[in-house]
Amino acid sequence: MISPNRIAPFVSFLRKPLRKGQGLRTVSAAALLCFTTLLAGPLIAQDQPPKPVEDIVAVATQDALTKTIADRVRQSWAAWKKGDAAAFDALTTEDYREVAATGTLHFYRFTSQELAAFPITQFTISQLQALPIGHDGALVTYVGLITFKNGGPGKFAFGEVWIKQGDEWKCQYSQATAMFVP
Repeated sequence: MISPNRIAPFVSFLRKPLRKGQGLRTVSAAALLCFTTLLAGPLIAQDQPPKPVEDIVAVATQDALTKTIADRVRQSWAAWKKGDAAAFDALTTEDYREVAATGTLHFYRFTSQELAAFPITQFTISQLQALPIGHDGALVTYVGLITFKNGGPGKFAFGEVWIKQGDEWKCQYSQATAMFVP
């Protein structure tokens, strides 16, 4: 909102009686004030709706393994974001293990209540790369910028082991390390 103190010099200028030769200057100042108010008024007065949040997964290389697992990583974060433990479980092995950024060891699949305890509003995955380990394994690394509903954004480096079970890649192990954001 425009402060009355900022408008006062213009208003007092406009209230002065016209002298010979000042008519054009007063009309110009009034026109400028009206034009500025017309342009800025709607922008200041309106509350802008928040932009829709877009989740991003960017890969470091374009090989088939990295692309395939990048899609699975996106699906797992989307499941977490929705609080959908069943969808998250479908992307992990029965013996899934995790070391959280806090150092907490997690020796089982997540429940809906655990996912809901750390709700996220957005995730941006970058520098994702998958390197083969034998025929049915992959070491996956990436950086994640995760925005938590209750605590703001956090940046983490992830290291994961994915294995192929049948025709599907599933995460067997995940470790997150908190990164300092300057």
